[in-house]
Amino acid sequence: MQINQFYNKSMNFTEFYASADDNDRRLDRILRKFISQEALSGIYSSVRKGLIKVNGKKAEPGKHVFEGDCIRIAEFLLESRNLEKTKGCISPSSEQKASAAEILNSVELPEIILKTEDILILNKPYDITVQGKENSLNKSVEFFFRNEHKNKSLSFNPGPLHRLDRKTTGAIAFSMSLRGARWFSEAIKNHEIKKNYIGILQGKLLQQEYWNDNIEREYDAAKVFQTVKAGNTGKEAVTRVIPLGYGKHNKTDYTLAKFCIETGRTHQIRSQSALHGYPLLGDTAYGGTKIELIEYFLHAYELYFPKNNPLALPEKIKAEVPKVFANFLKTTMQDYEKCVII
Repeated sequence: MQINQFYNKSMNFTEFYASADDNDRRLDRILRKFISQEALSGIYSSVRKGLIKVNGKKAEPGKHVFEGDCIRIAEFLLESRNLEKTKGCISPSSEQKASAAEILNSVELPEIILKTEDILILNKPYDITVQGKENSLNKSVEFFFRNEHKNKSLSFNPGPLHRLDRKTTGAIAFSMSLRGARWFSEAIKNHEIKKNYIGILQGKLLQQEYWNDNIEREYDAAKVFQTVKAGNTGKEAVTRVIPLGYGKHNKTDYTLAKFCIETGRTHQIRSQSALHGYPLLGDTAYGGTKIELIEYFLHAYELYFPKNNPLALPEKIKAEVPKVFANFLKTTMQDYEKCVII
C-alpha cells in the first residue's frame, strides 16, 4: 500500500493505492473498514461530493475497485486516531503496541502448522476462543498479520475460515489474503476440503457407523450456551465414525474414535455422538460423565485439500494431539503402543 499526501484548493488529500487484497471490492465496503468512525450515510455523502475519488474522478459508492486504483480521500475525513490506525500496518502507535502486547500475553500464537501468503493454519490449544473482541485467537492472528504483511491492503483483515468450539483443539485455518479467503470459503461450500477429528466416546463403539441426522438449536435458559438436538426439522448432519481403540477411565469404558464429517454443523460431533448413545467422555452438556483436567477430548486432526489447488496447499495437513490428550490415552488405553494415530 502506497500513501501520498498533497494540497489541493485549500484542502489536504491523501492518496491510497489498492492492492491485490482490495481487488474487485466495492468502494463503500473498503471505506467502511478504512474510515470506520464515519457513518455509512456520511461515507456515501462524501463520495458523491467528490471528497473521495477513484483515479482522480468522482465515483459511485458501489463502484468496484481494482488493484492499482488510486483512492483519494479528503484528510479531514481521516481523523488522526483513525489515520494512525490505518498506518498501523506500517508503524503501529504506542497505544496499539500496548494493546497487542496485552493480547499476546494472554493468548500467544500457537503452533504454526502451515503458513503461506494466502493461508495460515494453526494447532489451536484447549479453552481458547477462535473469535472475540478480546483474548481470542483471531486477535493474535490480526497482530501477527500486521507484522508479517506490512503495506499490504487498505481493507483486508485476516479471519478464521471455519469453526472450532472453545474446548476443541486442533487445526484451524485463517485467511492471509483475499484470494485465500475466497478460495477456501468456496472449497468448503463445495465440500472439496475434508475435515477429520479424533475424540473419546463414552462406551464401546464396536464397529464403524454412519450417522445422518437433522439437528437444530436448542434454546434453554438454564444453560450457559445453546446446544443442538436431533429433530425432524433443522439441518442435515452427516458423520462417519470409525473406532480406533478402547480403554477404561474410572471404571467407564471408552472408545477412541475418528470422525469424518461431511457437513459442518454447530456442535455436530458432540450432539450426534450423544444422540447415538456415545456422548464424548466428559461432555456433561450432552450427557457425558465428568472427568478430571479437561472438559472433553475432541481434536481437529486432519485437513485434506484438493490436488493441484490454486493456493498450492499440500493434499493433507495433520495437527498433533495435545500432550494432555496423549498422556490420558497412554495411561488408560488398551494397546496404546499400537495406536498409529497418536
